[in-house]
Amino acid sequence: MKVEGEVVEILPAAQYRVEVAGRDQVIAHLAAAAERSFVRLRLRDQVLVELAAGDPGRGRIVKVLKRN
Repeated sequence: MKVEGEVVEILPAAQYRVEVAGRDQVIAHLAAAAERSFVRLRLRDQVLVELAAGDPGRGRIVKVLKRN
């Protein structure tokens, strides 16, 4: 399931805390395609997160929607 969210904290090991619509917060990492194209996320960036099926508290950032 893909949901929109906002980066609220940058964590070690290339992980991010993202506040998603309809849920509290999830810990997400960049998708492999985004890492190869050298995406740098900042606080308050709007992103599209694909939630993990087994653990809804984890996800993968698949697209940057809007930069502030």
